[in-house]
Amino acid sequence: MTVYSEDRTPEAIRRPAVLVSWDGASLPLALVQFDAHPEFDWILFDYTGRQAPGQRTLRGQPVTVLAARTECKGEIYKHLADHLADHLASTASDPASGPWPEYVGVIDDDILISVAQINTALHLGRSERLDVFSPVLSHDSPYSHQWMRQQPHKLYREVDWVEVMMPFYRGDLFMAARPYYQDNISSWGLDRFLIPTLQQLRGQTRTALLDTVMASHRRPVTSGEKVYRNGRTAWQERQILRQASLDLIAREAPGLVKSPWYHRTFVARETPNKWIRWKRRAARAVTAWLDAAR
Repeated sequence: MTVYSEDRTPEAIRRPAVLVSWDGASLPLALVQFDAHPEFDWILFDYTGRQAPGQRTLRGQPVTVLAARTECKGEIYKHLADHLADHLASTASDPASGPWPEYVGVIDDDILISVAQINTALHLGRSERLDVFSPVLSHDSPYSHQWMRQQPHKLYREVDWVEVMMPFYRGDLFMAARPYYQDNISSWGLDRFLIPTLQQLRGQTRTALLDTVMASHRRPVTSGEKVYRNGRTAWQERQILRQASLDLIAREAPGLVKSPWYHRTFVARETPNKWIRWKRRAARAVTAWLDAAR
């Protein structure tokens, strides 16, 4: 089991990298408001494969363009991790000296957010020593998980995991998951099981939603029923990574099976009883009613 340490010199901490996806044809970074100087490096990922990769200046911003035709976000994780590994191989002489960005953010192209908000998110993550974090969603955003929406009068709240819409990860944590990105197209299971399991194994367990940083999701949520070219649906990929996470725990830290985190992650939320299911349905109905009444 690898134990993470905060005892790093400033020279060993590299500038954060923030990837935003792009269709390769529309205005790049179209939903990003440039209201501050970015305290991070831009990576723009063209998921259609139209654009030539390399260093560019787009909308006055120096960016690294990556390009590949992909089906869903899991492949973006793979290409980003491969890029970071290739960049290390070409520029670093000592991989142990802190080769990865301090944080890696991966933001969908339908997220309305500002540079200042991204800077604030990174500042909070750094100040509170968070390992994984995400901005929250506005209440008029399409969403998959109700708890991702903003809660008022809070700076942040600790959670077990954040979804893949706009997460930020410790750079070394993001790269530790690289082998599991290779055959996961949808990204399902990465956020819910794999990343939290690696956090437990690495001692990087501080995870939070940043209620003081509210973004907006501008497109409907897609279903998980599509069959990808590997012959799997998103749900099937989720189950594969769930089992991979269980195998990791059994091999590297079997004592975690007795922990409250394990029970919440692999037992309680996976096999809810009738009472819990009823409460969830009621909560969704009340939330929908309140949203309609606003």
